[in-house]
Amino acid sequence: MTQRHDSAPITIVGGSATGLFAAERLARAGRPVTLLESADDWSPEPRTLIVTRRMRDLLGEVGDRSVVNAISRFELVTAGRTASVALSEPDLIIERAVLVPGLAELAVAAGVDLCMGSRVSGLTATDEGVTLEVGRRGATEERKATTVVGADGSFSRVARAAGWPPLTTVPLVQAIVKLPSDLAPDTARVWFQPDDTPYFYWLIPESPERGALGLIGEDGPETRRCLERFLEQQGLEPLEFQAARIPCYTQWVPPHRRMGGADIYLVGDAAAHVKVTTVGGIVTGFRGALGVADTILHGRTSAALPRLKRELDWHRLLRRSLDRFSEQDYELLLDVLSPGAKGVLGTLTRDEPASIMLRLCLAQPRLIVLGLRTLLFASPRSPLAS
Repeated sequence: MTQRHDSAPITIVGGSATGLFAAERLARAGRPVTLLESADDWSPEPRTLIVTRRMRDLLGEVGDRSVVNAISRFELVTAGRTASVALSEPDLIIERAVLVPGLAELAVAAGVDLCMGSRVSGLTATDEGVTLEVGRRGATEERKATTVVGADGSFSRVARAAGWPPLTTVPLVQAIVKLPSDLAPDTARVWFQPDDTPYFYWLIPESPERGALGLIGEDGPETRRCLERFLEQQGLEPLEFQAARIPCYTQWVPPHRRMGGADIYLVGDAAAHVKVTTVGGIVTGFRGALGVADTILHGRTSAALPRLKRELDWHRLLRRSLDRFSEQDYELLLDVLSPGAKGVLGTLTRDEPASIMLRLCLAQPRLIVLGLRTLLFASPRSPLAS
């Protein structure tokens, strides 16, 4: 339970998409908000992300401005087998370098004080709150705060200072490639090759000409080698490489703690609000930020946070099964995808895991046997499965 201070200022550390989103919501509700961002300007490295249509419900027009492509079909591939799933409503390809400045504009319009070039190096507890050590313009200054939101990523300094355990992270490596002639720009292709990764390879078109081909692994250098080998097998030349460390959701950690006399919260990657099936965190990160903002404004835990916990736990359960899949299991999975099962996958989004699993099992009962067999009897292929 948070302590309620109806007019107390709020300090947000990190100008991530979720940090800016939380800042704008809090400021529009009338709270004084300062956001500390270490970068000198809003010019993040270009990188596209695939999100479900639920992003539009959360962001509206600013989200629409960042959309560069729409995906209406997925091709699933393993060992020469292919299954195609048509989406009833398209997934969206968004450009981060457009989304983040757009969210910054909204935050400023709402009254958020954006302090660029402000790097938080530490937090110290006091009886009245916390003291933040902030490096700015070659000097170090101290800022007092009673409510702090950490939106500073997987290796959050706020989380470390407040005593949250470090997150499990995995490497994401992808290459920008020219789209192959047999792939339509509205179709994403996914390959399951469990000998290379417990996740999958993806090729997601950014435009009619280019796409991002990548994977998530367990060891950075080995993941890069797998990607280079796969590119050669597919006859694709990398135009550039991109890499990041992505947090994995291993268990729910309440995103609120007391530190001295202050309330400390985490949002986005800092809170590991990430779907561990696909390691996608934009939509879930925004929903977690909404829950934290609601908690701060109303002085009680928002109902949005338990709902998000249930969803992320369902993704973790599915991940535990998929981490045990062999290539033969994926072959069987594609073989038993009936028209009804494909209809479920095409109608529901990745943000509805419980409904997907229930309706898939009703549409194709053989999936129950496959899931239970891998959960109960197969050995995990990934150390992240536990």
